Amino acid sequence: MNWLAAALVALVMSAAYLLDGPSEHDARVDTKEELIQKLCGENAAWKLLADGSVQCYTHRGHKTKKVTL
Repeated sequence: MNWLAAALVALVMSAAYLLDGPSEHDARVDTKEELIQKLCGENAAWKLLADGSVQCYTHRGHKTKKVTL
């Protein structure tokens, strides 16, 4: 009987990670800046325009694309 209880406890303990919710990293909501950085590119610069759109730039300052949020 003790072996059965020990096996049951071991089974529950080994599967406990499946019962957890999403981690903080998975549940984190991206900020506006992170969303813009993803749209423009990892190494791109960007500028928020008056009409609410975003102008993406290269490192050398050349315009690449205009993105609307």
